[in-house]
Amino acid sequence: MLAAADMTDVATPLFHPKFFARCLVPSDLRQRLTRKKKKLPPQKSINRTWKKFSKRKFHKALAVLPFDPVKSPAIRHSNELLSASYERAAEECRRKAEKITKECNRVNMRYRDPYWNLFEKGYCLNNLGSQKFELNETTRANPKSVVPKAAKRVHEIFENSTFMKGVNGGDVMQGSLGDCWIMAGLTALTKVPEGLQRICVAHDVEVGIYGSVFYQDGEWIYSIIDDKLYLKSPLWDSPSMQRDLLQQIDREDNENVYRKTYQTGSKAPFFAQCRDQNETWVPLFEKAYAKAHGDYTSLDGGWIGEGVEDLSGGVTTELLTSDILDIDEFWDKEMSRVNDEFLFGAYTGLLEHGYDERNGISEGHAYVVMEARTLKSGQRLVKLRNPRGVDY
Repeated sequence: MLAAADMTDVATPLFHPKFFARCLVPSDLRQRLTRKKKKLPPQKSINRTWKKFSKRKFHKALAVLPFDPVKSPAIRHSNELLSASYERAAEECRRKAEKITKECNRVNMRYRDPYWNLFEKGYCLNNLGSQKFELNETTRANPKSVVPKAAKRVHEIFENSTFMKGVNGGDVMQGSLGDCWIMAGLTALTKVPEGLQRICVAHDVEVGIYGSVFYQDGEWIYSIIDDKLYLKSPLWDSPSMQRDLLQQIDREDNENVYRKTYQTGSKAPFFAQCRDQNETWVPLFEKAYAKAHGDYTSLDGGWIGEGVEDLSGGVTTELLTSDILDIDEFWDKEMSRVNDEFLFGAYTGLLEHGYDERNGISEGHAYVVMEARTLKSGQRLVKLRNPRGVDY
């Protein structure tokens, strides 16, 4: 199956209701509905209202939704062009990021996202999706458990961090989450001139703030994050098998060796990584996209076409290769123009629900079409890239 995104300027349609339902109310309920309500004294009315927001037992919310999204377009903005929606979201993102940066510099503090804090106990991971990361003392101490073990800031992880320096599709390395579809979308977008720069509209690496825009539900929204990332290995101060093994060696720099081995460079983040050991754009883009969806687990499983749409604002068409009427025409007019007019992704084994591997190609996994070439012999070759970091 192929998914092609055509990056054209489209309009967001107005919503008009087309169906209304009328319900016949039983007589006893009708009497209760028409019965005159007794007017409450003002203070009692206020007390009753506030009582709805007060709970005797404290507990955490069960779901986390993105905070402070771009407001839906007002009536005067409806049916606006895609480019106008993008400019409004990008400008609002820049304005808010600049305001936060100034305040952080004033108080001499790095930015800490108050609404999406990775140091909290897992609410950025699990609450909306189906895949659960079980976080407890046992899983954090077990080196075989596939859960985030800690969180650190970029400057604590990378020795000489860079952000979007010499970006290319080979940077993208999928991590411990089934979000190959959006990783493939990021890879495809690197083939578009200034494609990623158009998404990341504001950042300050010193303060640790990054603002990105995404296309969702017919309009552009923005997502502002700090620079904390989940790590594969626990902190030195936390119990772990790796720490126990190092402590058996009689040397003074065990803590430094541990951090250098397990918590330094692009090999350290739990989720997406860059191939370059000092580059940071892939995990930070993934984090911004996860926040826009509520949590990381919500990205577990998806369609590359939807990912490319969210990143570009383009329109996706999905097709089965067996449905192509004229293979030669498709090759000459569409596939040969990959990364020019179209971005292409590819899947296999979806209809058969396969999850094995055939000729090195994993079933049920997203790939990106990087190039399409015709040899002098007439043989046609397609270069694919696996978001896990392999070219075919």
